[in-house]
Amino acid sequence: MKPTVVVVGAGFGGLRAVRALRRAPVDVILVDRHNYHLFQPLLYQVATAGLEPEQIAKPVRAILRGQKNADFRLLEVTGLDLGRRELATGAGPVRYDYLLLAVGGETNFFGLDSVRRHGFALKDIPDALGIRNHVLRNFELAVLESDPDRRRALLTFVVVGGGPTGVEMAGALSELMRLVLARDYPRLNIKDVRILLLEATDRLLAAMPERLREAAGKTLWRKYVEVRFGAVVADYDGQRLRLKSGELIPAQTVIWAAGVRASPLHAAPLRCRATERGLGRRVLRPRRGAALGAQSAWLPSAARRRGPPARLPPSLRGDGRGLQRPIPG
Repeated sequence: MKPTVVVVGAGFGGLRAVRALRRAPVDVILVDRHNYHLFQPLLYQVATAGLEPEQIAKPVRAILRGQKNADFRLLEVTGLDLGRRELATGAGPVRYDYLLLAVGGETNFFGLDSVRRHGFALKDIPDALGIRNHVLRNFELAVLESDPDRRRALLTFVVVGGGPTGVEMAGALSELMRLVLARDYPRLNIKDVRILLLEATDRLLAAMPERLREAAGKTLWRKYVEVRFGAVVADYDGQRLRLKSGELIPAQTVIWAAGVRASPLHAAPLRCRATERGLGRRVLRPRRGAALGAQSAWLPSAARRRGPPARLPPSLRGDGRGLQRPIPG
């Protein structure tokens, strides 16, 4: 009987791992809570009505159609038993011989529960559609609002985080409002629309070269985006955003793009600790003494430790790409 390799997560890492095993003598089961692969870098385009959801999502089964040793299961993983080599899911356990966790990350609100409750994240299609519908609804409400202060609050849009997602989101919001919505809502004064990009550090796009950072800042300025540096969010109640400096910004829209963290499915079952590696980055390392079933579980390559690549069991060699670092016992 062929060994079973279960891959959790149909993102870039999970799909690459499945494709890397296409010639290996194993049965591959890909598990995800969604039946589509999402191209996350373009989510901001869906949020600003530039693209439709189906343009950045492709059915997983269509991607795997030509791979005879691969199957897909629409399941949400709720737990992991390394000793019994079983995944716990809402439809019952899924057994494996080898496991690869490629579940990616989730939005990191840095302990700000008020922002999590009242703000918007941007990690999946429902998030993007929620932002798009909220923006359009706010414009409709602004048309009906007679109080100028409340109308300005409806038309104030705050993006938190000066990384690629935040910069793209703020720029695309400006284009939507000044090139499209300004014509659709002629009764509104476009000068009441305010877009702010808040960054806690002293620069945008910190990981990119200086010339690109400067170009991004100039482009946002031309798009009438207010960029604030050293702006650290302290609280948000759905009506006003409070900064650590004490400043209050009346705004009914806050989009959080300030960082991500590793999925708890990585950290808890595998007894891993998160090690900071730059702003918002986390590298997972197994805790000392964690027994992981004779190297039967792997993290995706994005989270692997430094060092020479470990050799895989012969049944997982495949074409030699994609799975390079098992979690050491």
